[in-house]
Amino acid sequence: MRLPLDALCAAGLLERAGTGVRAVAAVLPVAGGLLVCDRADAPPRSAQVCWPDDSSYHLAGALAPGRRTRWLDLACGSAVAPLERPGLAQVIAGVDLNPRAVAFARLGAALSGIAHLAVHAGDIGAVPGTAPLVTCNAPIPDAPGATAGGVLWRHTDASFFARLWPAARAAVEPGGEVVIHAARAAIPDDLPGERVVCIYTPLDLPPGVPAFAVLWWRPDAPPRLAIGHRALTPARPHVDDRDRDDVLAGAC
Repeated sequence: MRLPLDALCAAGLLERAGTGVRAVAAVLPVAGGLLVCDRADAPPRSAQVCWPDDSSYHLAGALAPGRRTRWLDLACGSAVAPLERPGLAQVIAGVDLNPRAVAFARLGAALSGIAHLAVHAGDIGAVPGTAPLVTCNAPIPDAPGATAGGVLWRHTDASFFARLWPAARAAVEPGGEVVIHAARAAIPDDLPGERVVCIYTPLDLPPGVPAFAVLWWRPDAPPRLAIGHRALTPARPHVDDRDRDDVLAGAC
């Protein structure tokens, strides 16, 4: 899609600077199209829409192939996972509290020509409807200096997770799956149903450095908890859907 300068300025991607223009936001290629976020060198702000880091790709890679009727992405930010894997559902809905993130996610969907992705402003506890697939790339809980410089976009307090688990459970359809990337310590061991956890950060992290993992959760499945570890490699630098089966088989 090609847009004239005036349209790019109106969309918040560019701003005029004398006789020239400068980029206000970044437009990044992803597998399914284009992602819009704040520039990597953007000054800190409370409504920062972060540059995608590896966590975004761990979540997107962990989603099994196939075409669902619907997919809900909670606290979606700029909608990295849906823009990376738009073919996973006929209808995709994202929700986020940050109005700037919602605007950027909508713009990314428009630039990518993904008409079946709709992003809503709101809390994770007020998601629009239910779906067989529910996802979330959760922020870091209780991180030291989480509000330093007013930057809130990667961090949260424990209240987020107190809302996340019931919200995800309410949003997933019977027989469906919830996939969440989070700090390992933020994933409860007493959730109902089947829980498969793949830890991908080193097991010998220094004290105070959080380990991170992907959780595949099927609330309606028979109770089961399987936890495994997989070292990242150049050939497989991110978690993928094969890791779920490997953890269940005890292969990692």
